[in-house]
Amino acid sequence: MLPHQEVLVSGDHDRAADADLRYHAPARRWTEALPVGNGRLGAMVFGGTGTERLQINDDTCWSGAPHRRTGRELAAGDGPALLAEARAHLAAGQVRAAERTLAQLQFGGTQAYQPLVDLRLTQVDPSGGRALTGPDPGTYTRRLDLANALATHHFTRDGARHEQTVWASAVDQVLVLHRRASAPHTTRVVLDSPHPSATVRFHSGDQPGAAGVEAQVPMPSRPVEQGEDPGDPRRYPERGGTVTALVGARLLTDGTVTADGDGLLVREATDLVLLLATATDYVDPSTSPHADLDTLRTELDARLDALRRRVREDGGTEALRDAHSRDHRRLFDRVRLRLGPSGGAEDTPDTRTDAPEPTPARRRPADLPTDERLRRHAAGEPDPGLAALAFHFGRYLLIASSRPGSLPSTLQGIWNDSLTPPWRSNYTTNINLEMNYWPAEVTHLPECHQPLIDWLDHLRRRGTQVAGHVYGLPGWAAHHNSDAWAFADAVGEGADDPAWSFWPLGAAWLCLQVWDHYDFTRDLGFLTTTGWPLVRSATEFVLAWLVENPDGTLGTAPATSPENRYLAGDGESAAVATSTTSDLAIIHNILTAGLRMTTALGDQATAEDQDWVRRARAALRRLPGERVGPDGRLAEWSADVTDAEPGHRHTSHLVGVFPGTRIDPERTPTLAAAALRTLDARGPDSTGWALAWRVALRARLRDAAGAADLLRRYLTPLREDAPDTPTTSVPGGVYPNLFCAHPPFQIDGNFGVTAAVAELLLQSHLSSEDLTVVDLLPALPTAWSSGEFAGLRARGAVTVEASWRDGRLVRAAVTSDADRRVLVRWPAGQVVLDLVAGRRTEVTPAEEVPTR
Repeated sequence: MLPHQEVLVSGDHDRAADADLRYHAPARRWTEALPVGNGRLGAMVFGGTGTERLQINDDTCWSGAPHRRTGRELAAGDGPALLAEARAHLAAGQVRAAERTLAQLQFGGTQAYQPLVDLRLTQVDPSGGRALTGPDPGTYTRRLDLANALATHHFTRDGARHEQTVWASAVDQVLVLHRRASAPHTTRVVLDSPHPSATVRFHSGDQPGAAGVEAQVPMPSRPVEQGEDPGDPRRYPERGGTVTALVGARLLTDGTVTADGDGLLVREATDLVLLLATATDYVDPSTSPHADLDTLRTELDARLDALRRRVREDGGTEALRDAHSRDHRRLFDRVRLRLGPSGGAEDTPDTRTDAPEPTPARRRPADLPTDERLRRHAAGEPDPGLAALAFHFGRYLLIASSRPGSLPSTLQGIWNDSLTPPWRSNYTTNINLEMNYWPAEVTHLPECHQPLIDWLDHLRRRGTQVAGHVYGLPGWAAHHNSDAWAFADAVGEGADDPAWSFWPLGAAWLCLQVWDHYDFTRDLGFLTTTGWPLVRSATEFVLAWLVENPDGTLGTAPATSPENRYLAGDGESAAVATSTTSDLAIIHNILTAGLRMTTALGDQATAEDQDWVRRARAALRRLPGERVGPDGRLAEWSADVTDAEPGHRHTSHLVGVFPGTRIDPERTPTLAAAALRTLDARGPDSTGWALAWRVALRARLRDAAGAADLLRRYLTPLREDAPDTPTTSVPGGVYPNLFCAHPPFQIDGNFGVTAAVAELLLQSHLSSEDLTVVDLLPALPTAWSSGEFAGLRARGAVTVEASWRDGRLVRAAVTSDADRRVLVRWPAGQVVLDLVAGRRTEVTPAEEVPTR
């Protein structure tokens, strides 16, 4: 007998614990600065005392334009002929010949995400010359308030208090900087850009609050090539053809403002507000920039002037800040998570900017500066709340970098300070872009998933051309990399490594995100108009891509296991093979998802859909599943070969474990055990994002201890001597600002670890069309013996909350968006509930509940 009761859904959750990053010094480098963003406009805030820097991005600032393709041009029929030739080489065991043939199907590369401008505010002596010295000792504090999305810092200098707050408002589409001081001071405001063709003009204005800055920043026509000067003006077209960004700012102050060619000088001010907004002529991935800068400038000026009037007349910056925080908290407050013991008010950190520092005897880990907290945790001090902080930070970053109407979050989210960002800060679709959106549904942020799904429709259009012209096949295909212009071809210049070039299953993997969006929301309207058309077209390519093997099974040829290699018969490493495990697992998962979609469509499924169902079921019957190799590991390749790099960062052959749903200890114990042996063989260290994926993999495999160890490694500060360029010679971890370190910075690890923490606490992958299976605390680390969460989502549109103590469930509750049957399970019992839409049903475990 399991007692439970039904009550109406309660109000907002309490303020999340461990929801602040804090520091006692300004940022010395970019990976110590604090990110703010509204989905489109982002800034890295350094928190300087003498000179403050805000490095600013707009998510539409990319090089190039739609459909700029390089490499050989294919005549009609050339692509299918090359594909047939590569398949013939593989059938004959000629791997090198197959690789050379596939290199002829490379068509250049993606464009690069670009920085926009830098804003600097320098406190100077009254003459406007010499910069002032640092703060009084022991007075500096810098914070990022994740719950309210505010970056603040404060200090005293010569007894005068200075404080600054920065936020990026999605409501008003503006970046706001507000500075206050207890004594008048002088500040020089400068705006510049790393792009050599940028023009900047400062004006003091003819009325109060009209002072400001205008900048026009053209983007380059192509990315920087190796050995090329990043600032070479020849990469910038003289007139149109690429994105042009406009930046506008208004400065309001109680001081006086004068402008010169170098900036604005603000004298005798105790209050300074800077409103900064951007506009670009980017339209969408399929449309060339419109170049109508006059209209953009008029609209930008009108928006900034309206905001200026609101600040002066309608409640000041507090009204803007409150509207911003309400909008952010509408998303952030949907989930609450606490890991570790809970006491009274003494366990809640004081988040006031003027709060006194706690005495050493009362210091909890959450009271420590975040960089110190990371160091102590790495040295072995218990700090379960640090995982909760990483979880909240990941959700914060997703809200800040991916909002309806924006582009998807890149390899660096919306934050990039380099003209030559690593991997062009593009969309890497063989794991990283998908990982960016793993937490969107389970952590209750489906709106933040929308930019990816909207962009996929453009990628489908380009991918349809690639599938037809390059391969002569129906449907749509995408490869390893893409960008704001929906590049879908295989990258490379005709002689590059197929390990990171040839892989036409990008569309199939990306469409698993589409399935997840439906599976968690059960939005039939989305499924009918958007979800099923995307998946149907992607799977048409998959079904046509399959080839018949000599034994009558189906497989893929050519095939790669993204970015990994094996030792071929000649003793050298090779990437091209047939029927890799990752290929087959992705195809299994997307065809199965498609079948479940057609079931959900019911009478809305067409005759063509029913024909697809017949073909998909027939293919699945002939498609081999994962297998265990002679060494007991899950096989990565169709043949038993030797790994070229045994500790490789990619574990693509485990995609059926996570994010897929094919393998788990309950249904497939032999394969699950083989997957664990694979993870053991990969070793304990890897890149930051790979560690995040492996935490999620071990969580799905119910290996709590292994997941906890990898999470500890992920939350290790990156070595000070780690290079800023891509490397695998230095173990990954996190930077002082909690950005994930490959190294260098890759944001996918932040998102991946957020999803992994959720996976340790809640799993629902065993759900079906008619039943949601909620597994509570399936892989609870021993260090998390007590805690609670609320607001996490399970498949079937079910919201879940739970609390536990001493490793045992104390209470749980589930709420379904629609009437639904739910099986709630936990380590000591289970219960079946028939939920009524919108009513919260509590579950209290009883001693007599049988174990499962």
